[in-house]
Amino acid sequence: MGGEELASWSERRCAMRVPVRGTAVLHAHAGPLHGTLENLSRSGALLQLETEPVDPDHELELALVDGRGTIGARTVRVEPAPRDQGWWLAVAFDRVDPEMRGSIEAAIETSLAAARERPILVIDSHEARRTRLIDRLVDRGMTPLAPRTPLETIELLNAAHLTISVCLLTRGADLEDVLADAFPWVTTSEITDDVEATVARAIDTWCATPNARFGIAIG
Repeated sequence: MGGEELASWSERRCAMRVPVRGTAVLHAHAGPLHGTLENLSRSGALLQLETEPVDPDHELELALVDGRGTIGARTVRVEPAPRDQGWWLAVAFDRVDPEMRGSIEAAIETSLAAARERPILVIDSHEARRTRLIDRLVDRGMTPLAPRTPLETIELLNAAHLTISVCLLTRGADLEDVLADAFPWVTTSEITDDVEATVARAIDTWCATPNARFGIAIG
């Protein structure tokens, strides 16, 4: 690869926006605006906010899985989010300290790995069925993770080196409400005794996630 090609690749990676989990607080003149990250690059981010932002320049507090910090940012675009779910705000970063830049870099690399490895949680107390599910998911190119306790589940969801966006669990599982409240980026899919149908639903659920769409985009 020549020098011009290397420079072009470096520019593309700098601008590449990847799906990243995390929360955001925009410190505006009228008060803080809370939201979540839709995607992130080394030079900017797309946020989903509850309230329409009006300030052109921002102090943006980002909480990623392995770091938290405040970034100077400016508005690039504001538009209503789909399905009346608040507002989308695209920002470009003006000021990022070295520690926060390292956290952004780590979050991007984690998302790249998740797009390739396709991690999926399998929470099932039925051991034989769980084993069959894991085997079939591996056959379909997924990376199943099977925590044995609620604590292990939470630890995996909080792990800085993972981006988990799909969880298989039985109907009425105790963790369902916890996932909805604390990990809103995780989509659940039901486990039944029909292992093949369960796996098919899991794959369909995964294919609808931002990480899956990103995986297709990067090949």
